[in-house]
Amino acid sequence: MAHAFKATIVEVRAVAPDHVELLLESPELSQAIPGQFCHVLTPGMLRRPISFSRIDAQRHQVGLLFQVVGSGTAWLAQRAVGESLDVMGPLGRGYEPPVDGRPWLLVGGGVGIPPLFAALERWGAGRRQPIQVVLGARRGDYLIMQDDFRALGVTPVLTTDDGSLGQRGTVIPAVIEWMVRQPESEVMACGPTPMLAALASAVPASAGPVQLALEQRMGCGIGACLACVVPAQPVGPEGPRYRRVCTEGPVFRREELVF
Repeated sequence: MAHAFKATIVEVRAVAPDHVELLLESPELSQAIPGQFCHVLTPGMLRRPISFSRIDAQRHQVGLLFQVVGSGTAWLAQRAVGESLDVMGPLGRGYEPPVDGRPWLLVGGGVGIPPLFAALERWGAGRRQPIQVVLGARRGDYLIMQDDFRALGVTPVLTTDDGSLGQRGTVIPAVIEWMVRQPESEVMACGPTPMLAALASAVPASAGPVQLALEQRMGCGIGACLACVVPAQPVGPEGPRYRRVCTEGPVFRREELVF
């Protein structure tokens, strides 16, 4: 059973307009797997699920990168170094490590980008197979963590809805272009559900494992409230079964989901 504890803020970074990254010191959270999340308490509100943008087990530190969209995240953005947050975690099911010998494609949209950086930082070093990163956002100044990926030796393909940076449109054309060249690639993705649904359809059956991290509102974060369920396989006469994103996800294999 998950329990709440305190994690100390050691750094606050403004990474883009309305986007803040908090670096926390926590031996417990630093044992996380990329794709997992922690539940952060904010005043007068339900806890907020935030995925890990970076995980450093040696330093006992993790990053939480989020967009300010309401009173809870606005309160988080105003925290200072030395303060403590009430957190639960690491929670949920993270990504499985990439398969040796396969090309690797990472696709992130908006605030779905951070867990993919954590995955590349954890598993990307020394891989001889080609790696491609495709990042998308509504506009150019919302394309976060570009330089972080470059620092790991991978230059991301950038896409924006308004064409203000990189290719105009969604991430899907860049995904298709890569899969034509590397059809056996393994895929890890995180972002809005429409993006993940389009990606699940665009990646051919010949590809390696396709792992999708869902973004979902959560109440309890531990599987008790059933507020975050999504339709999943198998689909029977009465419809699909439902699975809890907070415990059975947020990372699912493509074949597990019904979009």
